[in-house]
Amino acid sequence: MARPTPSALVSDYGRRVSLRIHGRFYELSQEALRAVLGLPDGPPGLGVAVGHDRLRFEFAADQQTVELTARQLQRRIAKLSPAKQRNPCGRRAHRTDSC
Repeated sequence: MARPTPSALVSDYGRRVSLRIHGRFYELSQEALRAVLGLPDGPPGLGVAVGHDRLRFEFAADQQTVELTARQLQRRIAKLSPAKQRNPCGRRAHRTDSC
């Protein structure tokens, strides 16, 4: 069975991003996302492009761009402390289709 395409939703004027990767939901602040991507802190504002199994994050205010596969991003997020991994339901990230 094919895995669903990753998806992303940017909210709060680019300060938060909700991700669905391989059936798991994650909600990260911009600061946490930048840390996961190996970028220094920067001003708010974020654009995300999703193509097949790749995600491209663009931070226009400081001209930073990072592109990686969904699997790479999921592995990096997994290294975060559990307190930083949250799904939209407010529980720790886990495989689910709904709250």
